[in-house]
Amino acid sequence: MKKYDKKGFIFAETIVISTIIMASLVIIYSQFVSINNNYNRSFQYNNVNNLYLVQNIRNYISKDGLEELIEKLENVEYIDITSCSNEYFTEYIYCETLFKYSDVKTILFTREDLTNLKNIISTSNYNETFKNFIKYINYTQEGNYRLIVEFNNETYATLKVKV
Repeated sequence: MKKYDKKGFIFAETIVISTIIMASLVIIYSQFVSINNNYNRSFQYNNVNNLYLVQNIRNYISKDGLEELIEKLENVEYIDITSCSNEYFTEYIYCETLFKYSDVKTILFTREDLTNLKNIISTSNYNETFKNFIKYINYTQEGNYRLIVEFNNETYATLKVKV
């Protein structure tokens, strides 16, 4: 009779210990997934090289075309300036060269407050990762306008444009 009591105790002890170990593994796994996702996002969103390239684009736009872009933005939520249209830029050949060597796929010029853009962009033809990046951007009220850039290697960057 005592053997059954000891086996029952060992069985209960095994279940309790197994539950504690499983709970610990689940917690460790969930923390690892969170850290891994943030690590991957840090290489895909706003990495240093891309921010430097967007800074160059911002400097170019500040010197050529900013007034036209701001004027056109009054009637729309965003402007896709990827094509370097001579409607916005006087030196559009330099613009095309800059975008080509920066390996740019898409450039959007928009207001700092992206609330409306986040709703509109969900029905656009842009790819899902680009839409997710736009939804990821936080609104801080520090700038007036914003450049959002998608690169050909599926990385993304954004910078504020202050007037």
